[in-house]
Amino acid sequence: MNLADRFMPTAEFSERHARVIDAPRDAVWDAVSDFSFRDLRLAAPLFAARAVIGIAANGRRYRTPKGEMFIPLAEDRGRQRVLGLLGRWWRFGGADSRADVRDAETFDAFDEPGYGKAILVFELEDAGPGRTRVVTRTRVVTTDAGAHRAMARYWRLIRPGSGFIRHLMLASVERRARAAASTANEPRSSDVV
Repeated sequence: MNLADRFMPTAEFSERHARVIDAPRDAVWDAVSDFSFRDLRLAAPLFAARAVIGIAANGRRYRTPKGEMFIPLAEDRGRQRVLGLLGRWWRFGGADSRADVRDAETFDAFDEPGYGKAILVFELEDAGPGRTRVVTRTRVVTTDAGAHRAMARYWRLIRPGSGFIRHLMLASVERRARAAASTANEPRSSDVV
């Protein structure tokens, strides 16, 4: 079973992006596992725009809860990693996250009205000798009709930027994986005669 289907078998909003990386699966998996949004310098203007809108709309900018923004939900090492996110993103900082939902069990059970639940999935597939296909899937469901309407408006606004960020994420994973693979292939000084 696909791990993502355990948490969200169907989605109200979704997107998929993929890239083939010239690096072995282990190097790509490590790059996916080490990924950080700090790696996305080119997306800084999008994050800044969101912060400005949040300040204008709510008098404050978005703050992540203590710990990471994404909730680790499940992984099949070397194959799939599923991260969750819960919020009211359409409020631009008004109520973006819930600090009380920090694991797979509480994420799965959460059904409070007025929220969106999202998963970000990384899937790795063999793409030939020394090559790995990385697929990102974003799936979103809402907890009631009002949240669905708000999310639909928000999705129309942010979807192009969201797709751009996914491409940047894949590029970051590729840079890290290729660098790790080339370092692993360099001869060690003790190997040189």
